[in-house]
Amino acid sequence: MKLGSRRGFSLLEMLIGLALTALMLQAMLPLLATSLLSWKTGVARTTVHQSARLTLEAMTRDLRFASIIAWPPPGQSDSRISFQKIENDGSTNTIIFQRGLSSGLNLQTLYRTNTQGQPTPLTQDVVSDLRFEYDEPRLVKINMTVTDAETGMSDSVTAAIACVNVLD
Repeated sequence: MKLGSRRGFSLLEMLIGLALTALMLQAMLPLLATSLLSWKTGVARTTVHQSARLTLEAMTRDLRFASIIAWPPPGQSDSRISFQKIENDGSTNTIIFQRGLSSGLNLQTLYRTNTQGQPTPLTQDVVSDLRFEYDEPRLVKINMTVTDAETGMSDSVTAAIACVNVLD
């Protein structure tokens, strides 16, 4: 067998192949970066919307069965609401939903406080705006904006709740 009959890639062919591969990868990099950014934005949007929806559901569940709305006064709005709810055992539970603690800390967190006085966070550092408005005789409106701190994505949700136990 002759030495010249062996066929393989020459150094020049290998260098051309590597250069073409590098050019293709360089062209694909912006496409992949855009796809990754789009994916992160979609995940943030979904997370923010789900957080807003679940929080709104929790507040709606309690407010629907409120018997007395103590704050805000009719026709006014505030970032907190205080109301009483009659529990299944006949006891009265005072519930407060508010953005931040009374001490002024954690203003981006929504808290639920009951008669025992221990605040329970419903969200963690995502509520950028919260407004409760009470319209007589039984209507409570909630406007809430939730923002993802990392991406800046925000979602606003609104609900109107008819309180079935509030007297006319």
